[in-house]
Amino acid sequence: MENKKIKNAKVTIFNGIKFKSLLERACYRELEKSGLTFSHESDKFRLWEGVKLKNLKVFLVKGRLLQLNTTKLQDTTYCPDFRLEYKDFIIFIETKGFPNDSYPLKRKLFLKILDQLNDGHKYIFIEPHSVGQMIQAINIIRTLE
Repeated sequence: MENKKIKNAKVTIFNGIKFKSLLERACYRELEKSGLTFSHESDKFRLWEGVKLKNLKVFLVKGRLLQLNTTKLQDTTYCPDFRLEYKDFIIFIETKGFPNDSYPLKRKLFLKILDQLNDGHKYIFIEPHSVGQMIQAINIIRTLE
């Protein structure tokens, strides 16, 4: 089944888990083999809080006609593929074969949130684009001090 949200991605199920791409599934398998403790899509971050517009009228196409849209602008959220806790670090891994149009902005907003957290944790963000890079990421994690 093709994933319409991610370019050239194929939805797949493995161990009862639905993955958005074959790369995501392959990286999951590498993490399993590594023996590191991790979770899949366990954290959801609100990057931007939605609002109800008060001073603006918005007309959007509904059917073939323009109609007044009075719905709230929805939150913009982000859910990293994997989360690991290793030593003093919290590590988020986002596998990306072909990023969609919205991902670069979401990544910037997410990195800003992580950078501004002042909760005593050290954060790391890793974005592998291949299984080889995932193996490299696992090796980097194992060398953290």
